Amino acid sequence: MIPVQLVTGFLGAGKTTYMNRLLAATDEKICLIVNELGAINIDEQLIVKMDQEQIELSNGCICCSIQNDLSKTFYQLAAKQETFNRVIIETTGVADPAPIIQTIYYDEYLRQHFKMNAILTVVDASQMDRELFKEGIHQIAYADLILLNKTDLVSSDELDQARRRIEQLNPTVRIVETIQTEGDYELLENTFQLSRVDEQKLSQLTETSESVSSLRAITLSAERPLSRERVTRYVREVLMHYEDAMYRMKAIVRLQDEECKFVIQATNQLMGATFANEMHEGDRSVFVWIGKELDQDALARGLKACEVEQDEAYSS
Repeated sequence: MIPVQLVTGFLGAGKTTYMNRLLAATDEKICLIVNELGAINIDEQLIVKMDQEQIELSNGCICCSIQNDLSKTFYQLAAKQETFNRVIIETTGVADPAPIIQTIYYDEYLRQHFKMNAILTVVDASQMDRELFKEGIHQIAYADLILLNKTDLVSSDELDQARRRIEQLNPTVRIVETIQTEGDYELLENTFQLSRVDEQKLSQLTETSESVSSLRAITLSAERPLSRERVTRYVREVLMHYEDAMYRMKAIVRLQDEECKFVIQATNQLMGATFANEMHEGDRSVFVWIGKELDQDALARGLKACEVEQDEAYSS
């Protein structure tokens, strides 16, 4: 399957700067999907051929505009004989990521050809107040990696405040401070696979509940080992209940009779799980839910029901 990376960010945050750096530096053969080809300002030295719908670049990458709808564009890509290492979607500054993610997830044919593997959001450190409107909040809430850009334009206090406001919205997100989108990260990262740094950050979170408008970020934990069957059912039932109102969830789970951590990630109703690094004495399960009007008590009761009691553990 071809991995898909979503690049979001408010107008002027630095998405185009990031895309031009990536297209000039990558060895991968990339298909970049944009709303309007004229908006990206690709370096002319990279361009081999250009027409109204597509730009071919000297490194084998192509850029194409969304024709009619995103689903049709993906169908056209899937039908091509030409293969790509990756598809990158650059959204408009006011785009909600959810419909883009759902385009792939809810189409069985597209799921056989494409998989979402990264959500990157570029945030202008000097314009945080302007970016905390509905779509801007969504873009931060969905992200796995945030480039906090233009850090040279703000004071250290303003930068600290920007980081705190982002972490209010998305406690699990990795924030990289950048100038002209240059910083300590790889241009192409598979952010749907937790790195050790991301895993450590998630496991160290304490129980909290932060609200911004109708959006809530709730962190819950469990000291007892959990049942894999119950946890899987619990997560699926929560995602089904909230549907589009549940933006992201991440969890590191301590399962009964397992030596490795069980890592769960979800976007809307798209859920994935895998075993990660070894558990250690005293490790606990940590769940982070990010969505609209979440019921913290109900989520906590559901998690409690996943715990394995002492008599169950003994009998197994």
